[in-house]
Amino acid sequence: MNKTKRNLILSAAIINLINMVANLVIAILFCVDPEFYANILGNYLLIISYYSIYFVFIEVVAGIIASILLIYSVRKKGKYFRTSQKYYIAGLIIVIFAGGWIPWLLLFISMFIPDIIIINSASEIRHEERAEERASDEKRRKVEELRKLKEEGVITEEEFNKRLMDLL
Repeated sequence: MNKTKRNLILSAAIINLINMVANLVIAILFCVDPEFYANILGNYLLIISYYSIYFVFIEVVAGIIASILLIYSVRKKGKYFRTSQKYYIAGLIIVIFAGGWIPWLLLFISMFIPDIIIINSASEIRHEERAEERASDEKRRKVEELRKLKEEGVITEEEFNKRLMDLL
């Protein structure tokens, strides 16, 4: 996965979590002493009333779920992003409806960044080649062992073919 896309998604999830916690704290403080906090924060708290505190809690829970879905979609440095895009889409939709505009904007930008790395660095290519060589050497060694066992008469032709198919 592209590091820029992954970082944008993680940033959106973290900013969304911070936004949700701030909304929850403000709603709780407003319920404790509405006049005092209304004077300090001004018009922002006019939207929070005793009747909408439940809406704030629902919004906070939805925002936390969205952040969890976004973080899960880029787990293991984005290795499984293609198989977990449904979590990314679900998190994006929830952020659109329950989150702030900054996480939404970051996720919108991340949609236009390709999710694959087209060019690997030379060290990554060498590392992948070495891993492939080790795997093929291991298979060759096991095939030779099977041939020796067959030639010595330890295993039959059917067993040899079965083990060879299992190995390959």
